Amino acid sequence: MLLQGKVYAVTGGASGIGFATAKLISERGGTVCIADVNADCLGNVESYFSAKSPSVEFMITQVDVSNKQQVENWIADIKTKYHRLDGAANIAGVIGKDHGIKTVAELEDDEWNKIISVNLTGTMYCLRAELNHIVDGGSIVNMASIHATTGESPLLMAGTLSERTRRGKPWCVCSE
Repeated sequence: MLLQGKVYAVTGGASGIGFATAKLISERGGTVCIADVNADCLGNVESYFSAKSPSVEFMITQVDVSNKQQVENWIADIKTKYHRLDGAANIAGVIGKDHGIKTVAELEDDEWNKIISVNLTGTMYCLRAELNHIVDGGSIVNMASIHATTGESPLLMAGTLSERTRRGKPWCVCSE
């Protein structure tokens, strides 16, 4: 198995691309540690991986990536349980309830703050915690949506800005 003995953290791992990534890691023999804010979806993911046990090693944790302490605790728990972190996929993200509906002038501060806190600040919290624990030669992937390269509409401003910034983060970290 290609990833046998390796441990990976996946945010947004309870649905969509995050869940598909977690499944792929486990199918290739890796231990997958899944974080997501959605408790219902996490229950479904736990059922999926439990059916694969004991051949599949996994950890499920409810985490709000916009909460620094939750992120740090999650990564520390991975390190405590498995004694290593080989890689991470930061996939968690939100588009907001008014995505494509309200103009910039109509966008509420709470909605703006939620999008920025998850997509931008949350990714930074994850990246920082992961970098403090990842093994030499490990890899971290920060996922951004299509709005990182498109989304010129003023109706998509918060999402576009946060996704474009997310897209640029790896370059900043790689140069350190």
